[in-house]
Amino acid sequence: MTAVTSAGDKERKQARTLRCDPVGGDHPHGEAACRDITAAAGDFDRLPGDAAKGVCGAGSDLYDPVTVSATGVWDGVTVDYRKTFPNQCKLRLRTGSVFDL
Repeated sequence: MTAVTSAGDKERKQARTLRCDPVGGDHPHGEAACRDITAAAGDFDRLPGDAAKGVCGAGSDLYDPVTVSATGVWDGVTVDYRKTFPNQCKLRLRTGSVFDL
């Protein structure tokens, strides 16, 4: 699977490859990302997120959109996920380490 993030109009794209079972690829948090995807049964809208982040705090209402996508195969099912979050903090709260590239 390939995970990609792009931030606002800056078009700063980052892409990483993630393999699970066994964990591999160049994703910097591969084990945690695989654990999160497993917990969500491959449904990226159900990722557990990062509860340790708590609330976003100052700047949480700042609109600096981040679009993420994941394509590949999870447990034999094709994944084609794409979603835009209002900012990096909201992204981390909702998706945890999966898009922490």
